[in-house]
Amino acid sequence: MDDQPYILIPTNSADGTCDYLVRVLKETGQGFFRWNIDLWRHYETRFDGSGFFFSDPTGRTVDATKANVLLIWRKPFTALMNFDDLDIEEADQEQARVQIGQWLQALVALMKPAGRVRLIEPFADRRLPKLYQLYAAQAYFAVPRSHFGITTRPCNFGPMMITKPLGDPGVGGDNIFYTQRVDGEELFRPYPWFVQEALVEGLDVTCVYILGRSHFFVCGFERGESAIDWRVEINTETQSPWLDLNHPHLPKWQDAVQAYMCHFGLHYGRLDFILQGDTLYFLECNSNSQFGWLDDQEALPLHHEFVSAVLDPASTVV
Repeated sequence: MDDQPYILIPTNSADGTCDYLVRVLKETGQGFFRWNIDLWRHYETRFDGSGFFFSDPTGRTVDATKANVLLIWRKPFTALMNFDDLDIEEADQEQARVQIGQWLQALVALMKPAGRVRLIEPFADRRLPKLYQLYAAQAYFAVPRSHFGITTRPCNFGPMMITKPLGDPGVGGDNIFYTQRVDGEELFRPYPWFVQEALVEGLDVTCVYILGRSHFFVCGFERGESAIDWRVEINTETQSPWLDLNHPHLPKWQDAVQAYMCHFGLHYGRLDFILQGDTLYFLECNSNSQFGWLDDQEALPLHHEFVSAVLDPASTVV
């Protein structure tokens, strides 16, 4: 029926969290349309003055101008658009990415004022870059000492320093710029390095925040001087498990997360921390992160909570 909520999900075909969301949507009978940007040419996308239309290869169509259509902004990264077997030069491929990017911006501009963008804020990373997150986080959490600068002078954090990317960790091809230890005296200069005090000891903790509820998990990864980033284990047979975090200070940290997210006006995010004893050090907040691997793979309670939040008017992105 036209008055029943219908969920439009711009993302990509490799979005594992969206795979789980689709499973929940199907189980609950919730209408939805998944648009995978990497497979862009297998869909029909059309604006003709009367509406913003998406059609998939099966013939299903959704008009984003309809009042019952809600938007979950997942991972519609134009960089993922696939041009295989198309005789299009790179400059024209980039123009196609720009065109689709403009289509997506128009979609948000259409739906957001009507209160139909839910839970995840599109483009929030532009509003809340990492350096600003760290600055604001000092009012709510312990924060490692950090430094960013284009300077010929080495930072004075001593030998226990790390460097990591402020934006996309991809650096071309299959290369990924993971967090790594560095010697400040040996960093090439001038160069815009971001460095932090290295928290070598401790536990990796992450928190999935969904419309006022915080779910904390701790990783079994053994941090040490030669291994400081758990992500190097992703998709390996030895990947460390993530378990529910039990700690006497958990209620206090849940309150801090709530205050931090309210400060930024976010309804969803995944926050990363390092736990050393009774001190929780803030690293960053990803406003549109994956969380599929953290959930119970059978019951999917986090994903059910996520879908319920999307349907709750309180999750409207303003």
